[in-house]
Amino acid sequence: MRFKSVLCFLLINSYVYSSENILKSDFDNYVKLSNSEKSYENTINILEHISNVNKIIFDEYAKKIDFDETLAVSQCLNATAKELVDSYSDCIAVGLTLKKALKLNALELNSIIQKIEGTYPLLAKELKIINSPIPFTKVVSSSKDIIYDVYLNTSDNFLYDKLNYKLPFNTIEKIKDDKKFEKFLSIVISNPKLNFLQSTFLEFNDTNYNYEVSFLLGLNRVLNKKYDLKTNIYFENALLKAISQKDKDKANFWLYLLNKDDKSLNALKESNDLNIYTLYIKQQLKEKIIFGADFKVLDYDFLKKYSNYKNILINSFAKTLSSFNENKVSPEFNLGLMQVSLKKAEKLMLLYNLTTKKEELLDPKINIDYFTYILDDLKIDYFHPLICFYGYINNRKYVNDKLKFGLFHANKLYEPYLSLELMDNEKAKDFIVNYIVYTKIIDKKKLSLEDFFKNLSLPSVSQ
Repeated sequence: MRFKSVLCFLLINSYVYSSENILKSDFDNYVKLSNSEKSYENTINILEHISNVNKIIFDEYAKKIDFDETLAVSQCLNATAKELVDSYSDCIAVGLTLKKALKLNALELNSIIQKIEGTYPLLAKELKIINSPIPFTKVVSSSKDIIYDVYLNTSDNFLYDKLNYKLPFNTIEKIKDDKKFEKFLSIVISNPKLNFLQSTFLEFNDTNYNYEVSFLLGLNRVLNKKYDLKTNIYFENALLKAISQKDKDKANFWLYLLNKDDKSLNALKESNDLNIYTLYIKQQLKEKIIFGADFKVLDYDFLKKYSNYKNILINSFAKTLSSFNENKVSPEFNLGLMQVSLKKAEKLMLLYNLTTKKEELLDPKINIDYFTYILDDLKIDYFHPLICFYGYINNRKYVNDKLKFGLFHANKLYEPYLSLELMDNEKAKDFIVNYIVYTKIIDKKKLSLEDFFKNLSLPSVSQ
């Protein structure tokens, strides 16, 4: 089977940057494809008008192209780890990720390794590593590509259970100049419990690295309770390398938290950017918060049925995720004002027997209705709007894993700001600012960051 050629087609056409207009056009053509009859010629004709073939489009294309090999690739991509154990080598290579592989026991992994060793030796080698009694000793002596594959594409649990050791000098030398190093460093420090692995980078030389690496190295020392000159130097280096105003504000904010110095304080006071860092300072100094005309309020009649609290959430999510663009479509097909996930929406359709057409999800009322379904479901498990935000843009497993490994524990120094950085999601910080501003606009109440973060770690809500 020519699996590789079919998969190359998917990869080459996936997740290419496109303008919002092109992404909206791609979604419209996907809808046309999903509503069409099974036909090779018709499917190819529609596909020619699509700029970015994401996985959702590819799965629909596979159903409609009437070509067994393409359908087989789609089925392999969507197969569970258990299903792949009984499959053949090409299908395993297409569908088995390292995260999926971690769900298998040692005997199942051995069975897969035997099937693919001759045809896919690199994948077989990586599976042998994660299936070994002490994976760390195997991975650190491997090639740079294998090291990155294992550290970047396994799970937080696996990193903590099997790879939480200080890296040898030779391993660092292999990986330190690769473009993946920044992502690797971000993953290493995002889990507060990876203390031994993090110790690798406590004295790391950041001279030849960008803003992000210097900032991450500073955070790493804060996370490991080292509030000293070296930590300050990392943040000062980040400040020197910063280009955007927000990045400058972020570096100055951490310098201020560490030192309470006038230089950082004044720099934040004089910033013309409203973000969580400057908002913190303005509230500390009891200065008036000035926000621009871009903080509009959605003015649909159907929103009158919602409470002020729900309207604050709706406006905060809409500004954060779509900048109030009703027709916004992401490359992954998050849709409309609230960037409702098409995948989550389709699950809701099945669960509640809804007859919504895919294209109707861009309609503001329907889009907000689906948003409230998803949000109300999240509020069963999560008390705080910020944790609901993380659950909305990710999923429960993501949030639960992060909370389990110690993020947003109120009794730690520099919380919740340290956890906000470790979560590595700028939109979440924007959401906090938007929520506070819309509380003032809609509810006519001043809400401090301190009050916003109260009860952050409570598990559930009945709001």
